[in-house]
Amino acid sequence: MEKFIQYTLYLHILVGGLSLLTGAVAIFSPKGKATHTKAGRIYFWAMTLVFITGITVAGYKFNRFLFLIAFLSYYSVFSGVRSLKLKQLHKHQQPEWYDWAAGIINGVANLIFIGLGIYYISLRGFASGGALLSIGFGVGGLLLSYTNLEPFIKRPKKAYHWYLSHIGNMMGGYIATLTAFLSTMVTRFDLMNPFLAFALPSLIGVPLLIFWQKRIEKNFQKSLS
Repeated sequence: MEKFIQYTLYLHILVGGLSLLTGAVAIFSPKGKATHTKAGRIYFWAMTLVFITGITVAGYKFNRFLFLIAFLSYYSVFSGVRSLKLKQLHKHQQPEWYDWAAGIINGVANLIFIGLGIYYISLRGFASGGALLSIGFGVGGLLLSYTNLEPFIKRPKKAYHWYLSHIGNMMGGYIATLTAFLSTMVTRFDLMNPFLAFALPSLIGVPLLIFWQKRIEKNFQKSLS
């Protein structure tokens, strides 16, 4: 069993690197073109393997952080792909049961994440890396579930809602994956301050995401006028 887990961990690292590479290609390549589509497809399947291998290793080693971060990053990517299939929500399209289930499971997982962070605070104080990561990811994961489940109840008014959701979720999944990667590297090799490792992907990725979403809004509004 130990050898199986070791090989699973190697596969997890391999597909994790592949997801970071193909995700970057998809982010910076022209949207709707062949390169973006192919890179995005590979990114999704690589992230699927990251999720499967991650929860396998985490379950065996009882690594709570790896188990919960696997849910957050994969749910974001899953929702980003599903948004391409839910383009007609503004016209009363009904989501599938697994769209609801994924959002609810992710929400519960991230409530556990927040609870884990509170537990770490009681042991080591708020300044500990485990508390910061757990509460930060937990709150972000809850907001992610809310953002993706809300359009199922309160129908979006914008016809291009799916595009905003796709960009936001795929970018969010990439930011979470990169944050987990940097945090792991810092823990193992002490490369930088853990607070910086936690914040850096968001400090770069969130402004970039806001810029893209505003650009999308502007382009769609221009085409409708």
